[in-house]
Amino acid sequence: MAELKPAWTFVRERRYLALRSGVVTAISTIGPSFARGLLPRSTTDQAMVTGATAAYGLGFASLGLATVEAVSELIVKSRRSGDTANTTLAATTVVALAGVTVIALVPDDHEVPMSLATAQSVARVVTAGAYASALVIGAEKVMAHTVGVKGLPTNLAVAVAIGGGVSGFQVLLRNRRAKHHDQGKWHERRPTRADRAPVKVAKSIGIGAAVAGGLVALAGAQFAIAEGTPKLVSHALGRSSDPVTPLVGHAAAATILGTAGVVALNRLRRHLLHTDDVVEPAYPDPPTSAHVTAGPTSVVAFDAIGKEGRRFVLMALTPQEITDVMGESAKAPVRAVAGYGSAASAEDRAKIALAELDRLGAFDRSVIVVAAPTGVGYVNYSFAEAVEYLTRGDCAIIVPQYALVPSALALNLTGQGIAQQRLILAGIRDRIAAMPPQRRPRLLQFGESLGAQVALDVVTADTVEFDALGIDRGLYLGTPFRTKLWERWFHDHDRVDPLGLLGQVSQASEIADLPASVRHVQIVHQDDPINMFGYSMLVRAPWWMGPPQTRPPGVPRETAFRPVITFIITLMDLKNGMNSKPGEFVRQGHDYRIELCEAVKGAYDLPANAKQSARIEAALRERERDWATRRMDASRFAKARDSVMAQLSKWGVDADADEFDAQNAAALARGEVIRRPSDEAARAETSALSAGVTSTP
Repeated sequence: MAELKPAWTFVRERRYLALRSGVVTAISTIGPSFARGLLPRSTTDQAMVTGATAAYGLGFASLGLATVEAVSELIVKSRRSGDTANTTLAATTVVALAGVTVIALVPDDHEVPMSLATAQSVARVVTAGAYASALVIGAEKVMAHTVGVKGLPTNLAVAVAIGGGVSGFQVLLRNRRAKHHDQGKWHERRPTRADRAPVKVAKSIGIGAAVAGGLVALAGAQFAIAEGTPKLVSHALGRSSDPVTPLVGHAAAATILGTAGVVALNRLRRHLLHTDDVVEPAYPDPPTSAHVTAGPTSVVAFDAIGKEGRRFVLMALTPQEITDVMGESAKAPVRAVAGYGSAASAEDRAKIALAELDRLGAFDRSVIVVAAPTGVGYVNYSFAEAVEYLTRGDCAIIVPQYALVPSALALNLTGQGIAQQRLILAGIRDRIAAMPPQRRPRLLQFGESLGAQVALDVVTADTVEFDALGIDRGLYLGTPFRTKLWERWFHDHDRVDPLGLLGQVSQASEIADLPASVRHVQIVHQDDPINMFGYSMLVRAPWWMGPPQTRPPGVPRETAFRPVITFIITLMDLKNGMNSKPGEFVRQGHDYRIELCEAVKGAYDLPANAKQSARIEAALRERERDWATRRMDASRFAKARDSVMAQLSKWGVDADADEFDAQNAAALARGEVIRRPSDEAARAETSALSAGVTSTP
């Protein structure tokens, strides 16, 4: 009867097997990582996706192998066999059969309960690990019996070859699916140059390997904590012969890494908040208009409205600018900001907003728009300008800020934003109700991206609440997937919207086709990842990845849903959703600038003839380019100024920043240079630098 090998030998062989199986799984994910998503990806983007999916494959292969090992130990106990490879092969058969059974029983469908979808995803991971182990062991047995070569380096090379073969086979299957759905060859369909040039593909894989290495290093830190903590605790308690449960280590690892993540996130949030408080060189001084926040009639400070608020009030159109485009007389529009820094609570900011509207003359206008901003306090400048053009300046726009950080870091602050939005809407409604009927302005609502979530979620039960808040019409662009009203409306339209007030289109030209009852319009592009994302995609197919023939336009039909990998690809789509260039309006992803003129006109029922609409479209693009250029020039001048000041200080010249007074700063913002008197030494050094001569002070 054969004797069992020592336990440490069995463990060592299993660890080598874990390494080789992980390599197979990681490399086999490279092909699926190049699957088409909702939007194109750059070479660097693709590298990030490849790295993350490879790290996922490497890390989660251990789950499948751990299951195989558990079954192996049961077999070892029942059969005194010294051949661990045969034992593991037998275990992979058992695990693979169980996994395939679960996968077959649970369909890839959005309606599947999360518990079953999670079970299926775990079965996929476990089965993949079992397959990888079986392929590695089988290939090594063949190598040993045919060419007689074995050892870890050779076995690793075999693992790499197996992973590459699996990856290539998956690409071949995807191309066949694409051909079947008449979507061309894979490398011809994607507009990503990384697919067309082998060098770029290699670059993506190389960068991806580095990304994967970093993620694996993090996993290694987690492993070290999880393995080391029980030993330390057992030693401290004097329980070397009866060590504490390994759960202690996993709990410690989760606590340490989780705490580190929270600390890092809070530091990032504070840094970004400070960054948004910086006054930009292009917007150095408060506005002079009496109809905007921070102007002469406002009591809200210029530094209380953040970077985006300062841009918003300083970019207001003048009556002459409106007249030049519309060919009609115009008023000075009102722009108000309930600055995040103006008060500590949503209630106090709402009170300030209502008082500010009164001071600026908002209730003397025919239209008041409550525009919910994104997390950073941003409202689309082109939207505001479109409203001002189409109303001939007879409008007021109020922006209630609820945060000053990017939307990704403001997700937990939307509750405050919704409460604040409701308070302001209700306050304006009550103020309008007290006015004579012939003087009452229309109350409108707007939101884009996270602002659309805030604006829509003022409704807690059904859309009749829009009327209860006095909102005449609404426009919502790029509704996020996490919007509560949208989720309820999408799944139970009749109950949530009994009067048919809310509609959705994919572009502004379709607004005219909506039923007459619709007064609140959503525009959601068919490839907008902000709307189509969902955390459940980790384990369950999203609604837009059903059978190929049922998918919305813009969703690739040949792409198969894969737990985690599909989530990673769509996560990259989120990043690319707002890739845009100043003045270049395109209908793609989360960029809605191309819709604004027609959307504002149609959703708010504002008049303009074809010639005026064309002029607005041209003006929106021209102004966006002009402001972007001004910001860039002012920033460069400011950096040059700071560099000169620092150099003068090194030379011992009086370089007090007070010399650059408000007039000089404003000139820099306009791209001008004001020459000021300075001492002879400074003039001489400046002349020398201009001539390319270096002198020593």
